Amino acid sequence: MVASPAAPHRKWMFHIHHLCIICLYIIFLICIFLNLYVLLSRGDTIYYLRLYHMIVGILMVCCCIVMLEFMWRTRCLPKLDSPHEMPRPALVGAIVLTIGIVLGYAYFIVFNYAFSDCDKLVDAMYGTELWLDAVYSSLMIVFCSLVLIYILHRSYYGAINTHLDKVTRLWVNVTIIVVWVKVVVYKGYLSHQELCKRKELEGYWCPVVKRYYDCDPYSDLIGMQKVWFYLNKGLLSSATISCASEYFPVVLVAHWLACGGAEEKAEDLLKRKRIKQGFRGLLREFMKDVSRVYSEEPMVHAPRLHPSKLIKIGFNLAFIGGTVAATAYWFVNFYNTINFDDLVAQKWLTGEYVRIVACIVQALMFVILYLWTRQLSDDRLDAHHKAEARGDIIILFGCVIVLTVKYALQIVELRYQFGDHFINLEEMILHMSSLTLTEITQWSQYLVVRRLLALSNRDLRDVKAFLPTIALAGCFCGWIHFGITFLETSLIKYQLSDETFHFSEVTLISMIFTQTLFPADYLFAFTVAGCWMDLIIRYMEMGAFQLGVPRLVSEHMIHEILEGNDSPTFIAKAFTYARNRGATGSSVSSESGIEVKQESNGTAVHLENGKHV
Repeated sequence: MVASPAAPHRKWMFHIHHLCIICLYIIFLICIFLNLYVLLSRGDTIYYLRLYHMIVGILMVCCCIVMLEFMWRTRCLPKLDSPHEMPRPALVGAIVLTIGIVLGYAYFIVFNYAFSDCDKLVDAMYGTELWLDAVYSSLMIVFCSLVLIYILHRSYYGAINTHLDKVTRLWVNVTIIVVWVKVVVYKGYLSHQELCKRKELEGYWCPVVKRYYDCDPYSDLIGMQKVWFYLNKGLLSSATISCASEYFPVVLVAHWLACGGAEEKAEDLLKRKRIKQGFRGLLREFMKDVSRVYSEEPMVHAPRLHPSKLIKIGFNLAFIGGTVAATAYWFVNFYNTINFDDLVAQKWLTGEYVRIVACIVQALMFVILYLWTRQLSDDRLDAHHKAEARGDIIILFGCVIVLTVKYALQIVELRYQFGDHFINLEEMILHMSSLTLTEITQWSQYLVVRRLLALSNRDLRDVKAFLPTIALAGCFCGWIHFGITFLETSLIKYQLSDETFHFSEVTLISMIFTQTLFPADYLFAFTVAGCWMDLIIRYMEMGAFQLGVPRLVSEHMIHEILEGNDSPTFIAKAFTYARNRGATGSSVSSESGIEVKQESNGTAVHLENGKHV
């Protein structure tokens, strides 16, 4: 049999595809190695870090070309019937973080140019360093903006089953991870560059060689320059770097969703579920139409949820109380941060007592909620929602692992701060207890969110008496955690840079590593707030937060109500209330112009485009 002329070409292209993948993995490993080598070298660390930034910048430029090529190549291809869905919190978060990065790095360009005559403030001894910073900041602006546009465009096409598209997706993922690691490592460098000048660490290994500058910002700057110096040091610089460190894991998840990862995972979960059901499940899998991964409202075989009045009242009161306690702790912590020097001299413990109370309340409410979610069987979980939340759940799991390491470092730090006579025994015990309770809260919240995000819409409606309150409180507590993390990092930076705090070498080293791991706190708070927001949006779409008769309901929900299959829901109760009033009104579907109208006899009639169905 004679092989076709195209066969060798296809075989050669197959080898090219594998060769490209191997090269991308090699590039990834080389970049990670160079990043660590430059950071740990004893040479001029900041100068070589800037050179490494330019190497990564070349990788970003190549990735931008790849993304533009994909968008140009697919412009004439047929789009999907509907774009791959992304949770609204993740999409809004990606847009907000992109705006933050664009504004932040544009601010860096202007700031470095305005303060170019103060070498210490811009951390540059050579003119080329300022140009390297400007080029790198410009590349970050272009790259992050283009990544967001590419992901939105990709959602209309998904993953195309070609070798070229596989290489494109891998290239984008590798570049995002490399830039993410670079940002996190650079943030770690910025957190301890001043610390290496302290006399307590003389004789110890330190990656940053001392630089001697001519300008002293504290004494040489005057007027508005000094205002912007303190604003940059206390807020703007760290906020931009933190924004960048949170942006890349978010767009990694968004890229996975835009490529159809959630739908593929949902299909896999449904197949596993049917296989477990035995031979009948295999027959249904063989006969069903696989053009859609999931139905709009999948059948739930588990019995309806009927939470008791005690559970409803208890959860509502507990989470409202926990939110109040977290808010009170934030205000006290803010006051403690402002008056830190005076309060430390006074051995002020009010903040620690408020903190321990807030931590106890939050730990109890999330642990109890976790025990309740354990009673929910797997039959109540929706495959699509479970797959859609997979990216956020992976981020949360990675965060709680890193935060566990941070918790151990903070325990060591407190033990040695007590040995340095910086804190007394009572303060050490209170602070350690608070950290332990916070760690329990974070793990239990991760396990709770992992379960609730996958809950079916039917069960969400059954627990609407308390779960919306829990979701609102969880989202609010996530942002409170974000604000508290910022206050804690500002305190640690201050203690590390001020030599009047006479810490031992072990205390300083543990504080260095703790400060380096604080981005995991930011990422956890941002992600968990987005997860709770996803539940809030699902309830908003159900009409849970509307007073009176809900205006927007789905076509499927109206059909279920009129057929009598979903009567216990609050939507049905709203229609019953409207009928009892004898009022004539309409509730319009946001999906297909379907209306439920009241006739004069109080009977609900299903209309579509003004006609009886």
